[in-house]
Amino acid sequence: MNWKSPDHIEDNKYDLPGNWLKIEYFEALNILFRFENSLRVFVYIILKNELKEKWCDLSITSDDEEKSTINAIAKKRISQDKNYAYLGYVLNSQLLHLTSGELIRIITSDSYWKLFKNYFLGTKEIIKNKLDEIGNVRNSLAHFRPIKKGDIELIKQNSNHTLSEIEKTIKDFISCPDIVPTNTTDNWYKELNSIGSLECDISFKQSKNEEWVKLILTFRPPILSRTEFYSGYGLKTLNIKVTQLLTTYKALTNQTICVNEYVPRLHTKSDVSINPYKEIRFTFGRKNLEKNYPEIKSQLEEIVEQISNEVDLITNDNLARGVLIEATNTQIIKSSSKLYTWEGSKFETEFGENSPVEYWGRLNYPTSDFVTDTEQYPWMPVTIADDKEDLPF
Repeated sequence: MNWKSPDHIEDNKYDLPGNWLKIEYFEALNILFRFENSLRVFVYIILKNELKEKWCDLSITSDDEEKSTINAIAKKRISQDKNYAYLGYVLNSQLLHLTSGELIRIITSDSYWKLFKNYFLGTKEIIKNKLDEIGNVRNSLAHFRPIKKGDIELIKQNSNHTLSEIEKTIKDFISCPDIVPTNTTDNWYKELNSIGSLECDISFKQSKNEEWVKLILTFRPPILSRTEFYSGYGLKTLNIKVTQLLTTYKALTNQTICVNEYVPRLHTKSDVSINPYKEIRFTFGRKNLEKNYPEIKSQLEEIVEQISNEVDLITNDNLARGVLIEATNTQIIKSSSKLYTWEGSKFETEFGENSPVEYWGRLNYPTSDFVTDTEQYPWMPVTIADDKEDLPF
């Protein structure tokens, strides 16, 4: 056998050997990968918002015509995957282990269509037919049957028809670009806006349609020590373990749809003016926030108090260890242009085998065309594309 490899020309350009599959197979894989994973993100957002922690107990019919739940089906497949854990990645999000056919059955079922229908521009019958057509092409590719060029145009058109409103929803949900006005009189805002401490403060952003609200907890840790070296400074400071926070405060985790981290890259001409910080961004459905803000407030107050106590503990005893707070070494680098930079990668939480499904990592800024362009999906520890778009700041 002669397995030929592509020649890398530059950036994302490759010269493919002539005996490789025709280009339409690669195009189909790209479209179907993005379609299916975007559908997963959408289904999760809606189910978690509507059902909170019970979303994964939803009753569905598997591809094997087995009556079960999302959680039971996923657990079985995750267990099977772990037999080959040396291959690929261990992915524990339940929806990553459902097929496109199972996702379509959830959306178009008599029981659950009412949760999804406002996000589709068509009747259930028409939408189901279009999704099933995409699924048919997907199955041909997955089982290595030949496909036609016309199949590519069909899945493009059907994706556009079925995902147009979903793409807007995902983009608005992830970005929440608008500031919640400071004169907002809603009880949830007045109660939650009052929470804070020396290390933590809380702010809010919302989606364009105000359906989604992002609560931003900003952590500003003290600098425990500072060491000069030839190209900058080493800092010993503190960091919040986000996945530990989510597993410790489960009542808050159950109320939120997803949690993202934001760690900025800081630049300054003065090394002493860099003050590292980290944002933990909780996204809620506004209606749930209005209904459940007393419980959310109670949890946030406990979190802020525990953070303060653990900061004091470790500040006074560098050998101590907290549940939410850990000591972290990071660096400020001085460039040839005399610009000081703090990169902050040590503050980021890695996806782990036990990361809660609510943890979405660094996914904060969707492109204008999320379905076709995103480099990153929730629950995946790696990006899926190389093109870099400028972030909107």
